Amino acid sequence: MSTQKDHLERQNRKLSILYDIALTVGKSLELKEILDDVLEKVLAFMRARSGVIYTIDYETLDMVPVTYRNLSDELVTDLTKNKVKLGECMCGNIAQFDHEVVILKNASADPRFTRESARKEGMDFYAGLPIKAKGKVVGVLCVISHSPYDLDEDLLDVLRAATLPIGLAIENALLFETARKEADHLKHKDFEGIIASSRKMLDILTMVRKIINVPSSILICGESGTGKELVARAIHFNSLQRERTFLAINCAALPENLLESEMFGYVKGAFTGANANKKGLLEAAEGGTLFLDELEAMSKALQVKLLRFLQDRTFYKVGDTRPVTVDVRVIAATNRDLQEEVRAGRFREDLYYRLNVIRVDLPALRDRREDIPPLIKYFISKFNKKFCKSVKRVSKEALQAAMNYEWPGNVRELENSIERAMVMAESEELRLSDLPAEIAAASASGLDWSMDKVEKEHILKVLDIAGGSRKKAALLLNLDTTTLWRKLKKYSNWGK
Repeated sequence: MSTQKDHLERQNRKLSILYDIALTVGKSLELKEILDDVLEKVLAFMRARSGVIYTIDYETLDMVPVTYRNLSDELVTDLTKNKVKLGECMCGNIAQFDHEVVILKNASADPRFTRESARKEGMDFYAGLPIKAKGKVVGVLCVISHSPYDLDEDLLDVLRAATLPIGLAIENALLFETARKEADHLKHKDFEGIIASSRKMLDILTMVRKIINVPSSILICGESGTGKELVARAIHFNSLQRERTFLAINCAALPENLLESEMFGYVKGAFTGANANKKGLLEAAEGGTLFLDELEAMSKALQVKLLRFLQDRTFYKVGDTRPVTVDVRVIAATNRDLQEEVRAGRFREDLYYRLNVIRVDLPALRDRREDIPPLIKYFISKFNKKFCKSVKRVSKEALQAAMNYEWPGNVRELENSIERAMVMAESEELRLSDLPAEIAAASASGLDWSMDKVEKEHILKVLDIAGGSRKKAALLLNLDTTTLWRKLKKYSNWGK
């Protein structure tokens, strides 16, 4: 009986610790603030004094020590001034190969610690775990003891489980930080800065010029990767409010409670961890624009709050009874058919009509192929600077393949493909062999390579890479799962 009771107590303790960490990572989008709190809690329940949490900068391949506790000055200086690279030393090895390392005794003597400062640190116990988000390693969590340490396997299990919410918090914080920096530094741009030569896109830009100073709600529709946020930014930064704030948030990237707090703000004491009043994005965007991406992911409860705001420009912070009134233009975007979402009962009909005052429908890249050559030229120029290369042109065969290809991921997929090709390029010309295989295959237009055929082969190949997981394949293709399901259903009936 006592054994069962002990087991239940251990389970309750595990759940309590994980709940505490989940609350911690959900209360903010400031990366340093989140990880400072997380490390304190991790070290407390692990009964260890020292530790460090790294994030990964995939542009520089740096392992960035965001927060650390009780490490020697020599080690801290080395880690912060001469950052470990992905694949280097112990933490870089953990990140590159996505595996955990637990050393119970005399850890500093382990040969995987290649830095002199780490070998001199005198670590006895070391546990390093990869932190992942959506299957990708985004950081490393390290727990360290400089004296003999008695490892509790139950607590190690909790530590493993804790890396999941920490990973999502890192991803969301980095996305938020990137969007905020772009908004802060984005200068006034003319619409001609958007790459467009096709009749469809030029007509859209003509329409956009007419609505830049209209205070009505705007709904931008289009598949993933078509440039919905780019158009929203162009509207704001060409309007009379260009000097005011532009803020963007992806409604699908945050859990419901955090999305509500970020949009509407909260008051001190509204929930555990709300230690001070906080402005929401609506209040922070006063006089400017709030861009809501992937609007369809918003819960019914938040849809009601958004509808009330759109009706009278008034909202209530979480935990407050005092109304707040602001003047903010809302631009929303979706890659779904919202009318179908309304019919299915997943989206409020009254909110749909309130948002759908002015609608901008962005075409898929396959429906504006005239834009592919100038887009390629733009991306070549961009990545020449990034990779210090001097590619000057694209071969006829490579351009033909790009023109033939279906581009299910639209402009985003084109950009990623050109980036990959620029890495592979060894001359001043971007060649067919530099392109990803599925795109290069589209050059065989005289064979059985219709646009449907190319798309089918590409999606099925990606599905195979994803191990048959539609969710993973959709992420790789930059498609939502509903669109991918429709395409797979079409292919299953092909030829019947």
